[in-house]
Amino acid sequence: MRLARLIVTFFYIGQAKIAPGSIASLVTTLIFYLFARHLISYLFIIIIFITTILAFFAVGIYTHKFSEKDRKEIVIDEVIGQSIALLPLLLFEQTNPPQLFMCIISLLFFRFFDIVKPYPINKFDKMNNVFGVIFDDILAGIFSALLLIFALSF
Repeated sequence: MRLARLIVTFFYIGQAKIAPGSIASLVTTLIFYLFARHLISYLFIIIIFITTILAFFAVGIYTHKFSEKDRKEIVIDEVIGQSIALLPLLLFEQTNPPQLFMCIISLLFFRFFDIVKPYPINKFDKMNNVFGVIFDDILAGIFSALLLIFALSF
């Protein structure tokens, strides 16, 4: 249970009193920026995949005793979604490391989709199960990544 809590709260960032999801997304962006010059795109994809698998198990263990599955302290889903939103910067950005400005744009796109939850993100957000907790942020990350690819093309 302690390990599950450590994972779902992203090393207790989810315990923040104000905007834990935004803080987790910001920390993810900063970590990405600091290590981007050392990341290879396929390695980053593997990291996202492994984190997602761990998140499914950890969220399931952590939330089994709660009726509300998408609790505010669970921020590993934001970490995954923000990581997906940052992925185009490794694949399409011309500078290494990516420009901090573009990392911030990715963060803003992701937070927009994660907060506003347009269709179909909102459908998964309402599921109240482990899949819904994580997949709505995966979709927000994908939408953000697509918008970032569009922005990078100009």
